[in-house]
Amino acid sequence: MPISNASLLNEDFSAIDDWTSGDQTPATSTQETFDGEETLCQDTNGSAVGDDYAQVYRDIGSIEGLGNTVTISIKLYHDLIGAFADVDYFILNCFRSDWEFVAVFCSDGLFIYDGAAYNEVGTNIVSQDAWQEWTFIVDLSAGVASAVCDVYLNDVLQASDVDCSDDTSLEDDGLVALSQWGHTTDDCITYIDYLKIGDGVLDISNVQINVGDAWKTVTNMQINVGDVWKTVTGMQINIGDTWKTIF
Repeated sequence: MPISNASLLNEDFSAIDDWTSGDQTPATSTQETFDGEETLCQDTNGSAVGDDYAQVYRDIGSIEGLGNTVTISIKLYHDLIGAFADVDYFILNCFRSDWEFVAVFCSDGLFIYDGAAYNEVGTNIVSQDAWQEWTFIVDLSAGVASAVCDVYLNDVLQASDVDCSDDTSLEDDGLVALSQWGHTTDDCITYIDYLKIGDGVLDISNVQINVGDAWKTVTNMQINVGDVWKTVTGMQINIGDTWKTIF
C-alpha cells in the first residue's frame, strides 16, 4: 500500500501536547494506549443532547509548500461511529489558504467534499471495530478548483480521481483538524494511531536485506508483533549512538 512519506508531518500520537484542544464538553480528546498502539482517542461521551464534539487541531507548517502533490495517510479504529445523516461521524480536515481537504468517515461510508457536495467513495467501505489504513494522494497540478485524489484502503485502490476541489478555505495554510461528532448518538469513539502528511509516497525501493547470502530489495515489509503481522511504515538504524532514519 502506498503510504505518505511524511515529509511535513509524521504524527504517532505517543503524546498530544503539540495539538490544541477544541473539545466541546463533555466530549474529550485524550492520549490512550489501545490495542497495543499509542493513539489519540476521541470520545463524544454524552454529547448527543448538546451536539458536542471532540476535536484537536494543529498548525503543521505550509501545505502549500508541498507543491502539486499532497499525500495523507491515517490509521483509524472506529469503536462506535454513526451515519452521515445523523452527524455521528469522524472528520479529517487539512487546510491551505486557498483549498481544503475534507474526508468524512461514517457507518454508511467514506465521503469526500468537493466544495458543493459530499461524494461517497465506494460503497460502505468504513468499518467499525477494525483498524483501517487510509492513504489519499491529492493531485493539485490543474489548480485547486480541479483537485482530485486517489483513495487507498489498506492494500487496495478504492477510487481514482475523486473530486476534492473545495477551493473555499478561510483557514490558515497548514491547519489540520481531527474531529469526532456525536450529534445523535452518545459515546461515539475513534482511535487514531498515526497521521502522516507529505509531498509523495514512501520509497523503500533502495532498501535491501541479506537473505541466504544474497541481497534482496525490499518492496513490502512486515514484522511479527505479538503473533500479529504489522506492516512496517518506517525504520531507523543506530549509528554511533545516533538513530538514523532509513525510510
